[in-house]
Amino acid sequence: MDTMITRMQSKDYTYVYKCSNGALRRSLFTGLYQGFGPTLFAGIPSSAAFFATYEASKAACERAQVAGYLQGVPRPILHTVSSAAAELVACALMNPAEVLKQNAQIARKPQTPSNGPPATIRILKQFYKQPSALWAGYWVLVAGQLPSICLTFCLYESIKESLNEKQEQLDSVSQQMQTTVLSAGLAGGCSSWFFVPIDVVKTRMRLAVGSDVQIPRPSIEKVRYVSSGATFSSRPGAFAVAQDVLLREGIAGFFRGSGLTCLTATVGSAMYIGCYEGTKLFLNGS
Repeated sequence: MDTMITRMQSKDYTYVYKCSNGALRRSLFTGLYQGFGPTLFAGIPSSAAFFATYEASKAACERAQVAGYLQGVPRPILHTVSSAAAELVACALMNPAEVLKQNAQIARKPQTPSNGPPATIRILKQFYKQPSALWAGYWVLVAGQLPSICLTFCLYESIKESLNEKQEQLDSVSQQMQTTVLSAGLAGGCSSWFFVPIDVVKTRMRLAVGSDVQIPRPSIEKVRYVSSGATFSSRPGAFAVAQDVLLREGIAGFFRGSGLTCLTATVGSAMYIGCYEGTKLFLNGS
């Protein structure tokens, strides 16, 4: 699903993955696990860093409340601040893997008799001489993730509290997990829709960097400056990419793949937060 979202949000979608009559090409559904390696490799330390930072920040806020500070601040807000700090750390670890993954997801197979190396290996070789490009779109990722995380956790805490009030007793682990999974899924799905435009811009920036590394050609992704006989290129900014999307596709271009994005976020949030809370319950012996 994540691969299909990336392909739908890419500039090439209308003429590579879609026919002139509106039907979807078969290429949209092939190689759906391209780029899975970097995500798996970076996902574990990124998640560990997120929850370690989250728990440390939350504990610090609780100690501050015990000491007499932050008395008027609601707990969901403290959880939101803690999750925001954790997401900054997690994004720094996850962004390179996301760049590799999304460029691998749209990489086409080589036109040779042999299959050649996997798409991820080919993309990794292309970034070898420009490792800093792996952090392309980091601040756009942060800009999208922080508000999304804040909104998700606010909704999560509110929905969970509301469900807990309706259910007087939550003695069993299964009841607690049902409430957690339902709250997390609803919160993740609802909040993700508002940030699909940022996700589209972020995806275009990452794919533009991949194109820039592979094929040095003048385009919207590449701006050339000539100074003292020297020619060099710069990466497209978020505003330039957003302007290009608006000019080419209109407002609808910013919400391409929104349905799949919300569905993925619903399932992902339910699993992500559910596994975390379930592990806490298990370790606490509940």
